[in-house]
Order: sequence, then structure tokens, then C-alpha cells
Amino acid sequence: MSPSDETSHTDLPNYPLSLARAVAPWKRSANATTVLPDSESMVTGWRPDRERLAAYRSLVGSGAEIPIAFPQLPIMALHIDLLSRWSFPVRALGLIHQGAVIDVLDDVPVGGPWDVRAAVSEGRHVRAGLEFDVSGEVSVGGALCWRSTSTYLSRSRSASGAEESAVPQLDSSGEWEAEVGIPVAEGTGRAFGRVTGDINPIHMHAVPAKAFGFPRAIAHGWWTTGRAAAELGVDEAVPGRRLQIAFRRPIVLPSTPVLCSRSAASGGVEFALFPVSPAAAGDDPVRALVAGIVAG
Repeated sequence: MSPSDETSHTDLPNYPLSLARAVAPWKRSANATTVLPDSESMVTGWRPDRERLAAYRSLVGSGAEIPIAFPQLPIMALHIDLLSRWSFPVRALGLIHQGAVIDVLDDVPVGGPWDVRAAVSEGRHVRAGLEFDVSGEVSVGGALCWRSTSTYLSRSRSASGAEESAVPQLDSSGEWEAEVGIPVAEGTGRAFGRVTGDINPIHMHAVPAKAFGFPRAIAHGWWTTGRAAAELGVDEAVPGRRLQIAFRRPIVLPSTPVLCSRSAASGGVEFALFPVSPAAAGDDPVRALVAGIVAG
């Protein structure tokens, strides 16, 4: 690891400014010798805006007081701040968000104030390139209430290795107990950007998304997480709840993926999003776009 790079803010970093830094032309994909800086960013005393919370609830279809993925919103601004720093050696735009884990450890007060922290961990050289985690934490009065771990990949043959991936290994095969179509409108990425500040071009419009190799704009992983949990009725941020999700293929906009769910053998709810109903596909296997599990 390189020397520690720590920054403390009194307000969230400016997302458009961070995004502008993220396109720095000298940054490239990872290679075998890439070293990630031991860096963190934090904001103290942040208070959720009630109008923003209401807009987020409406966007994902949630009736929860604090939807389980909502605390990620301020953390997203810290993430792009970390990944766009000059000291971070890999280009942020083009990173693949592979999965996430959320743990609710205590009650998260609606009005705050929250102390929000994010940090980058050391990378792993997996088969597809350099994989690394970016953590997020929400604390209140010094007590940790909520945390997340997002796993990213810098796809690169020169960075590939034999280390084990940390993406949640979730089963999307077999029979499902229920399924429902989830319409995802063409403007979903722009609506999510207005609420969250995340204006990554691959979520905004088809033209910039094509520049990054996608056929059309794609849904944001954190929108998908919140929407699936809300549809399943397991999106209240209650202490002891854990959500794991793996993003396997992009959800293009517009589309109507099928959300399938079943009771997990270990307790909780397993779910997956498919491009079409697995039951209607007959003998032709359908690969999941997303797989997840919520317990607690």
C-alpha cells in the first residue's frame, strides 16, 4: 500500500468536480504492479435532507422510514472523491461495480447528524483484473450504525491473477416462488442522478454509454439494490438486517427485468433479476442480471 491519504470534510465533496477529475487522461486500467493508496474521506455532522429522502423513497418505491440503501447516498459522493484523486492510479470511469454488502448495526436516525466515512482497501488480482473494495460507514454519536462494502473491478489482462474474488457468491439457479416484472424507464438513470448527484454518463444517456461499450444507458447498481429491496418489502433499515447483492450483467434502459424471489434455506429472502421469466423460458437457461439475499 502507498502512504495514507486522509481527508475530512464539513460537507459532501462536489460530485461534478470529482467526476471531472475521474476522466484524467493519464489514468489507465490496472496492471500487475498497480498499488492502490490507503485512502479515506469523511464528513462529520451531515444531516439527511427530508425532501431528498422523500424523492429517493418515491424513486425506488419504498415506504420505509430509512430505506436500507439510502445511507449509501452521501457515501457515493465520498467514493467518487476517493477514486478520482490524483493519487488514485486507476481511471474511475470504466470501473465495474460488481457487488455490495450492507449491514445495519443499529437504528439510523432520520434527522442525523451522521458522521459518514469511506475508505479504499488493498486490491486483489483476480482472473478478470484488479478487484478492490470501497467501504462506507455511518456513525451517530460515535456509534457505528450502518456500513457497506462495494466491490469494483478494473478489468485488465495484465492485472489478472489467481486471488479469490470477494463478490458475494449467490445462487440464482433453481425454482422461484414468486416473480414480478419491474419496468425500468429510459430516464431512470437521470432521475437517480437528480436525487443522488451521481451523474456518471453511462447512466444518463445512450450516447455516452455506448462510448463505454454499452448498447444503451444502464441502471445504477444502487438504484437496483433499493428498488429490489423495496419491491420485496425488506428495505427497512432495521438493526441486524444484511443485504448482499451481485451485479452480473447490466440492466439496459429501458427494459422490464423480472424480479424472482424465494425463501432462503438459511432464513431471509433470496432474489434475482432476469431479462425474461425463467419459468417461461422452458429448457433454455436464463442468466441472471442480478442476484441477492436479504437476511434479518
